[in-house]
Amino acid sequence: MGKNKSLFALQIKYFFDKVLALIGLIITVPLFLIVGLILKFQKEDVFYRQRRVGFRGNEFYCFKFTTMPKGSEKFGYITTTNDSRPFRFGKFLRKTKLNEIPQLINVLFGSMSLVGPRPLMHEQIAATLPEPEIEQYYLMRPGITGAGSLFYHHEDHLLASVSEPFKYDHEVIMPHKQKLEKSYAENWSLVLDLRILILTFLVVLRRDLDISEDIIFKHPDTSLG
Repeated sequence: MGKNKSLFALQIKYFFDKVLALIGLIITVPLFLIVGLILKFQKEDVFYRQRRVGFRGNEFYCFKFTTMPKGSEKFGYITTTNDSRPFRFGKFLRKTKLNEIPQLINVLFGSMSLVGPRPLMHEQIAATLPEPEIEQYYLMRPGITGAGSLFYHHEDHLLASVSEPFKYDHEVIMPHKQKLEKSYAENWSLVLDLRILILTFLVVLRRDLDISEDIIFKHPDTSLG
């Protein structure tokens, strides 16, 4: 983050994170009940929790609705559109991004923010980020959405189109995400957070939207495609 960004501004960001997360959790109580009942009916756990690396390298449990049978994660952290691991209802949750809603719990308790770099697993960090960039990646709390997540909102489709998805993620996607998150930290403002949240809502409704770096960071002469 740029030196001119004050601690007070960050405190405002995290205050609004908690307020909006609490409101979001209250609003989505019916969703939690419906999804929970369906998952229990299918004999699946309601929540999937996984250790992730967060702000300043501190570990925490990231919550999501369960979308795969137990043990599926041992086959790799990358998921594509033709991945056979998610069960049918899980595919729906992933497609609509509803599986991410429980992360509002993480935001409420301070381990995540609404907007920030996506929280990664240790093996992802070790495999894709050079040592000097690891600390830089988490200058801010990880987010439910962020510049990298927004640009690659179609990541599952993109990975399904390449012959070596793990290699492509390692050599292309993650380095570019790191660049985007660095730009986010350097240009951070509450207005930028609001813009990313609005754009995230739009791409959930329309996955075919083309979101460029210029659109995310609102450079001149850019518009939604």
